[in-house]
Amino acid sequence: MLNSLRTIRFKTLRDLWGNRSRTILVALSIAIGVAGVGMIVVTRDILTTDVSRRYRDINPAHIEITVASGVTLDDLKGLEKLAGVADVQARTVFTGRYRQNASDPAWQTMEFIAMPDPHAQTINKIASESGPFPPGRNQVVAERASLTAINAGIGDSIIVDAMGHDKTFQIVGTVHQQDEVMAAVKGNPMVVVSLDTLEQLQGSDRINTIYLTVNDLNQKAAVADAARERLERTGYTVGRVTLHDPAVHPTQDVLDVLLMVMGILGVLALTLSGFLVTNTISALVAQQIKQIGVMKAIGADTWLVTRAYTLTVLAYGVIGSIIAMPLAERAGYRLADFLARQINVDLYPYRPSVPATVVMFAVGLVVPLVAAAKPLWEGARITVRQAISDYGLGGGSGDNWMSRLLGRVQGLPRSWALALRNTVRVPDRLLLTLVTLGLGGAIFIAVLSVDRSFSRTIDNLIEGQYGMDALIAFNRSQRVSNVVPLAESLPEVAHAEAWYFSQATMKLSDGHEVQVLVQAGPDDSQFYQPRLQSGRWLQPDDTNAIVVNRKWAAQEGVQLGDVVRLDLGANEVESEWVVVGINQDLVQRQTGVFVSLDNLDRVLKQTDRTLTLEVQYAHHDAEALFSQKGIDVFSTQILGQIKSQVTSLYQILVVFLLVMAILTALVGGIGLMGMMSINVLERSKEIGVMRAIGAGTRDILQIFWGESMVITLISFALAVVFSVPMSRLLSRAVGMAFIQTPLDFAYALNGIAYWLVIVVVVGTLASIAPALSAANLSVRASLSYE
Repeated sequence: MLNSLRTIRFKTLRDLWGNRSRTILVALSIAIGVAGVGMIVVTRDILTTDVSRRYRDINPAHIEITVASGVTLDDLKGLEKLAGVADVQARTVFTGRYRQNASDPAWQTMEFIAMPDPHAQTINKIASESGPFPPGRNQVVAERASLTAINAGIGDSIIVDAMGHDKTFQIVGTVHQQDEVMAAVKGNPMVVVSLDTLEQLQGSDRINTIYLTVNDLNQKAAVADAARERLERTGYTVGRVTLHDPAVHPTQDVLDVLLMVMGILGVLALTLSGFLVTNTISALVAQQIKQIGVMKAIGADTWLVTRAYTLTVLAYGVIGSIIAMPLAERAGYRLADFLARQINVDLYPYRPSVPATVVMFAVGLVVPLVAAAKPLWEGARITVRQAISDYGLGGGSGDNWMSRLLGRVQGLPRSWALALRNTVRVPDRLLLTLVTLGLGGAIFIAVLSVDRSFSRTIDNLIEGQYGMDALIAFNRSQRVSNVVPLAESLPEVAHAEAWYFSQATMKLSDGHEVQVLVQAGPDDSQFYQPRLQSGRWLQPDDTNAIVVNRKWAAQEGVQLGDVVRLDLGANEVESEWVVVGINQDLVQRQTGVFVSLDNLDRVLKQTDRTLTLEVQYAHHDAEALFSQKGIDVFSTQILGQIKSQVTSLYQILVVFLLVMAILTALVGGIGLMGMMSINVLERSKEIGVMRAIGAGTRDILQIFWGESMVITLISFALAVVFSVPMSRLLSRAVGMAFIQTPLDFAYALNGIAYWLVIVVVVGTLASIAPALSAANLSVRASLSYE
């Protein structure tokens, strides 16, 4: 009777050490899946944890109140006494304009922030990063992500419009602001100035933005109402009251989609890993059939053989996990850091991810056992007679219907005919290899298709909806009957329309309040083309109709026929509007609502007035014309800039998809290399026989390269077939998660070309390198290989 425990340990160590090349290949196959899943889990854990912690560190406001005319610090202190208020702080936030130098005719918008005491920040804290803080007179400190938007650096100067006079300010440092999205998304760079500078810019140092935190988040609405009433009793006109969720980062929508995509790709990576391990263990058991026969001949039963090879699989899993875990930890942290920087957030210093460690260790042990269960059980159940009589020189006899069918192919050179037959030598292994590579290629092409579909959707939603070339904002209200004909008098201008844009508070029937961007244009607008999801568009005979955006309409439960109230601020009475349509629009972060300009003018009790003009022209010189006529243009924004703002927030998803496409290609490529290497190793005796009867190194390389190319090209065809439904499903999932509508599907034909190059190159390397190594062995060494 065998001393089973000692025998099993001895055999496991002998197999691991005596076949080091095979051990490395099997461990790498397992490490591929562990690293892929681990990197995704690390990225998810680090990103969600650190973004949440960083946002919490700035103590985000629960309530934001804007008062256009500004409040005094003394009146501000009265809010601290309200029941439920934990803390109160305020700052001035206003939009001005700047230009790079005096010779630059174009003004650009900029957001200025001034705080009474920058060193005593407690809510929505802005952190100083470099240079003096707060800045001195005639100095600004730029938000670090805004330097790129300004196209300037520390030490450079900009010209700012200070109540109609040009003032030169030097950029002396940077700050980091995490309570808002980046300048590329907002469209306006942000700088911090002192209160003295604030007076130069707008003639007052009053505070117009108030932040409050509350003791009980469930009482936010009640505290907000009490604060509004307190300010209005004091004589102030409250422009807007916004309730914030301190647990939700401004870019949470993007993060949610990223996490969803990570989950999908994590499952796919795990599936790939399982296929790789199943194939690898099948090859291992096939190699050791005779050993199993000998073990059974001297007394081992099925259970003992199963235990022996299970221990070997566990050892492979442990080795693969040890290889993968540190790589996945570092790569996952680097990816999380890169993605975090896209939303202007700094991660905390590197530390291992405990959830990822647990997941990777579990995957490294459980997945190989599950994947190896079938080949292990089939190998352990083999009888002594079947094992001893197993014929062939390794890798299967090749006696199957596919091999016989291919044997009838005539006219091929001998080496190519042999390569073709060897491809189907072990049908089960061939099928797993093809599925693994086909699935890897399909994922690669699908990810690129999502990227392309996303770009097409953005183009269609923005360029298809907004027919204007530029949005011109005036410094003060102008007569529509004056500026529209003036703009259209230019030969280059095809059309001009007056539009209204303003932030407002929309009050729902359940008492909830949301911030929206009210957009109003002419009934016969030639510029805006709605993308209605339900209901209808505005009609000339409407009196109080409103079209809302699909995303937040779904979030807030707004439906067709609902009555909502608009608070336009500035002493304007609240007005009621009936929802007649639900629209899809990505501009202004999906909070835009549309009403008729005529109806809005009726509510505002104004006629023939506008602050903005949409223009369609070939050359951007309308601003110069207005200046010649004495009309001060505050800023001009072209459609490309608007599109850039919208796509900037979504660019993080595009970058992540490209990273995952590269990772998928790597997983599939290394998997192919591992499997082809094992195929070559297990047929070392066959190589020895071919060498003994006169085959040269070139002949051997040609056989194995041809076999690899057949597998590669078949898997490529499968990848193309699999990629079509997978691309559609993934594009739909991303679209529904991101913009609540399927993406406009665009299949990435370039992905097919990329994947073909990848699999051909990898297939060549996978076959030539190990085959060359085996071919250089002596005939004696090849024939004695186990």
